[in-house]
Amino acid sequence: MNRITPAARISAGTIAVIGIATFALQIVLSAENNGSLIGAFTALSRYFTILTNGAVVIVMARMALGRVPGHRLMLALVTAIAMVAMVFHAVLANLQTFSGLGAVTNQGFHTVIPAMTVLWWIAFGGTPGIVWRDLAWVLPWPVAYTAYALVRGAVTGEYPYPFLDVAQIGWPMLGVNVLALAAIFLVVGAVFVGIAKARR
Repeated sequence: MNRITPAARISAGTIAVIGIATFALQIVLSAENNGSLIGAFTALSRYFTILTNGAVVIVMARMALGRVPGHRLMLALVTAIAMVAMVFHAVLANLQTFSGLGAVTNQGFHTVIPAMTVLWWIAFGGTPGIVWRDLAWVLPWPVAYTAYALVRGAVTGEYPYPFLDVAQIGWPMLGVNVLALAAIFLVVGAVFVGIAKARR
């Protein structure tokens, strides 16, 4: 992407506002559960969902102000946020029940913001510069997060997701899970590259 249309900016700004509101509510709820804002940020920062949604909010807010992101960054971002929704609804949704305002933030992070970001990409993303070799850019973020989650889990004894809980599943199963997720990231990224190329 080397320019941004008014429609893309307005859409990006809408996503950013919804994301900021969702984060504000989630931080309040987490502060109540963890006793402080520091406790809230410490607890939330272990999740791929939260970190990826945070990146979406930052990038979309900058875009609303006319700051044009690189198409590779946007490809990595839309792939990651789509994976947030897919993994949650396929694997994690039944592991915990949310109610009240917690249900609102849960759906915001796992459904609303991912869906709006994907729709943004379908409407505006990736042209004219995107090519198939840009798929390589979808992997650094999940790889970096996996390393972060494993190091943090080794220190704290708490792993954010069951498929990364090496203490429970062991290293061989962890390796299988990581390779499977990497393959799915590449497939999802390929879909978004295909969408962007079709828009030309």
